[in-house]
Amino acid sequence: MRNIIMTKIIKIILVDDHSLVRAGIREFLSKASHIQVVAEAGNGVEAQELIQQHEPDMVLVDIELPDINGIDLAFWIRKHFAQMKIIILSSYDDDDYVMSALKAGANGYSLKNTSPAKLIESVNAVYANQSSLDPAIATKVMNFATGTNVTAQQDQLSSRELEVLTLAAQGKTNKEIGETLFISGRTVQGHLSKIFTKLNVETRTEAVVKCAASGLIKIDCGSMTPPGHSPMHAVATYS
Repeated sequence: MRNIIMTKIIKIILVDDHSLVRAGIREFLSKASHIQVVAEAGNGVEAQELIQQHEPDMVLVDIELPDINGIDLAFWIRKHFAQMKIIILSSYDDDDYVMSALKAGANGYSLKNTSPAKLIESVNAVYANQSSLDPAIATKVMNFATGTNVTAQQDQLSSRELEVLTLAAQGKTNKEIGETLFISGRTVQGHLSKIFTKLNVETRTEAVVKCAASGLIKIDCGSMTPPGHSPMHAVATYS
């Protein structure tokens, strides 16, 4: 994943029922001067109260909590705070967990054994509107994508929208996509907005999964190719 220069303090709430785990994650994040942990919660109900109180930029939430699980909490956040970023932290990479988290609206999914540097990269990417997946998780998403049927909404995507989505899936920013396609960053954002509407999704990761599932984007561990184009290198972390 390319480095993202942050110019604003990212306010985060940590949600995990183990205080030692929270302390470790807080220590990881403290290595970045632009990240501030504004509150910590040990369960889902406490998290809901703190989220309403602080309205952070992002919530890092464990998938297993003693009352409301992390996936249900993600649904709640997406319903009440549509623009708030969500990263699921988990010890598990099971397919059911991963896909349920993405369907709940999570912007990222990181395993708890990730390095401090990778966790900070994920926070930066998600804050910059780039969904971030642990490499092992990305492979599962790619595998899952091969078994879904084409929908009428996906058939409505134009060739330009497919080009934009393919480049976005490689981790390119709107500016980089624009430079590649010789269009403005604002035009790129317009294409992405139309893609999300047509696919009825909220994140780029969901859009990539749906298009890969329909065959509109060919995806494997080494390439991602829109129909009629030469193979492009793909990275494991999608944006």
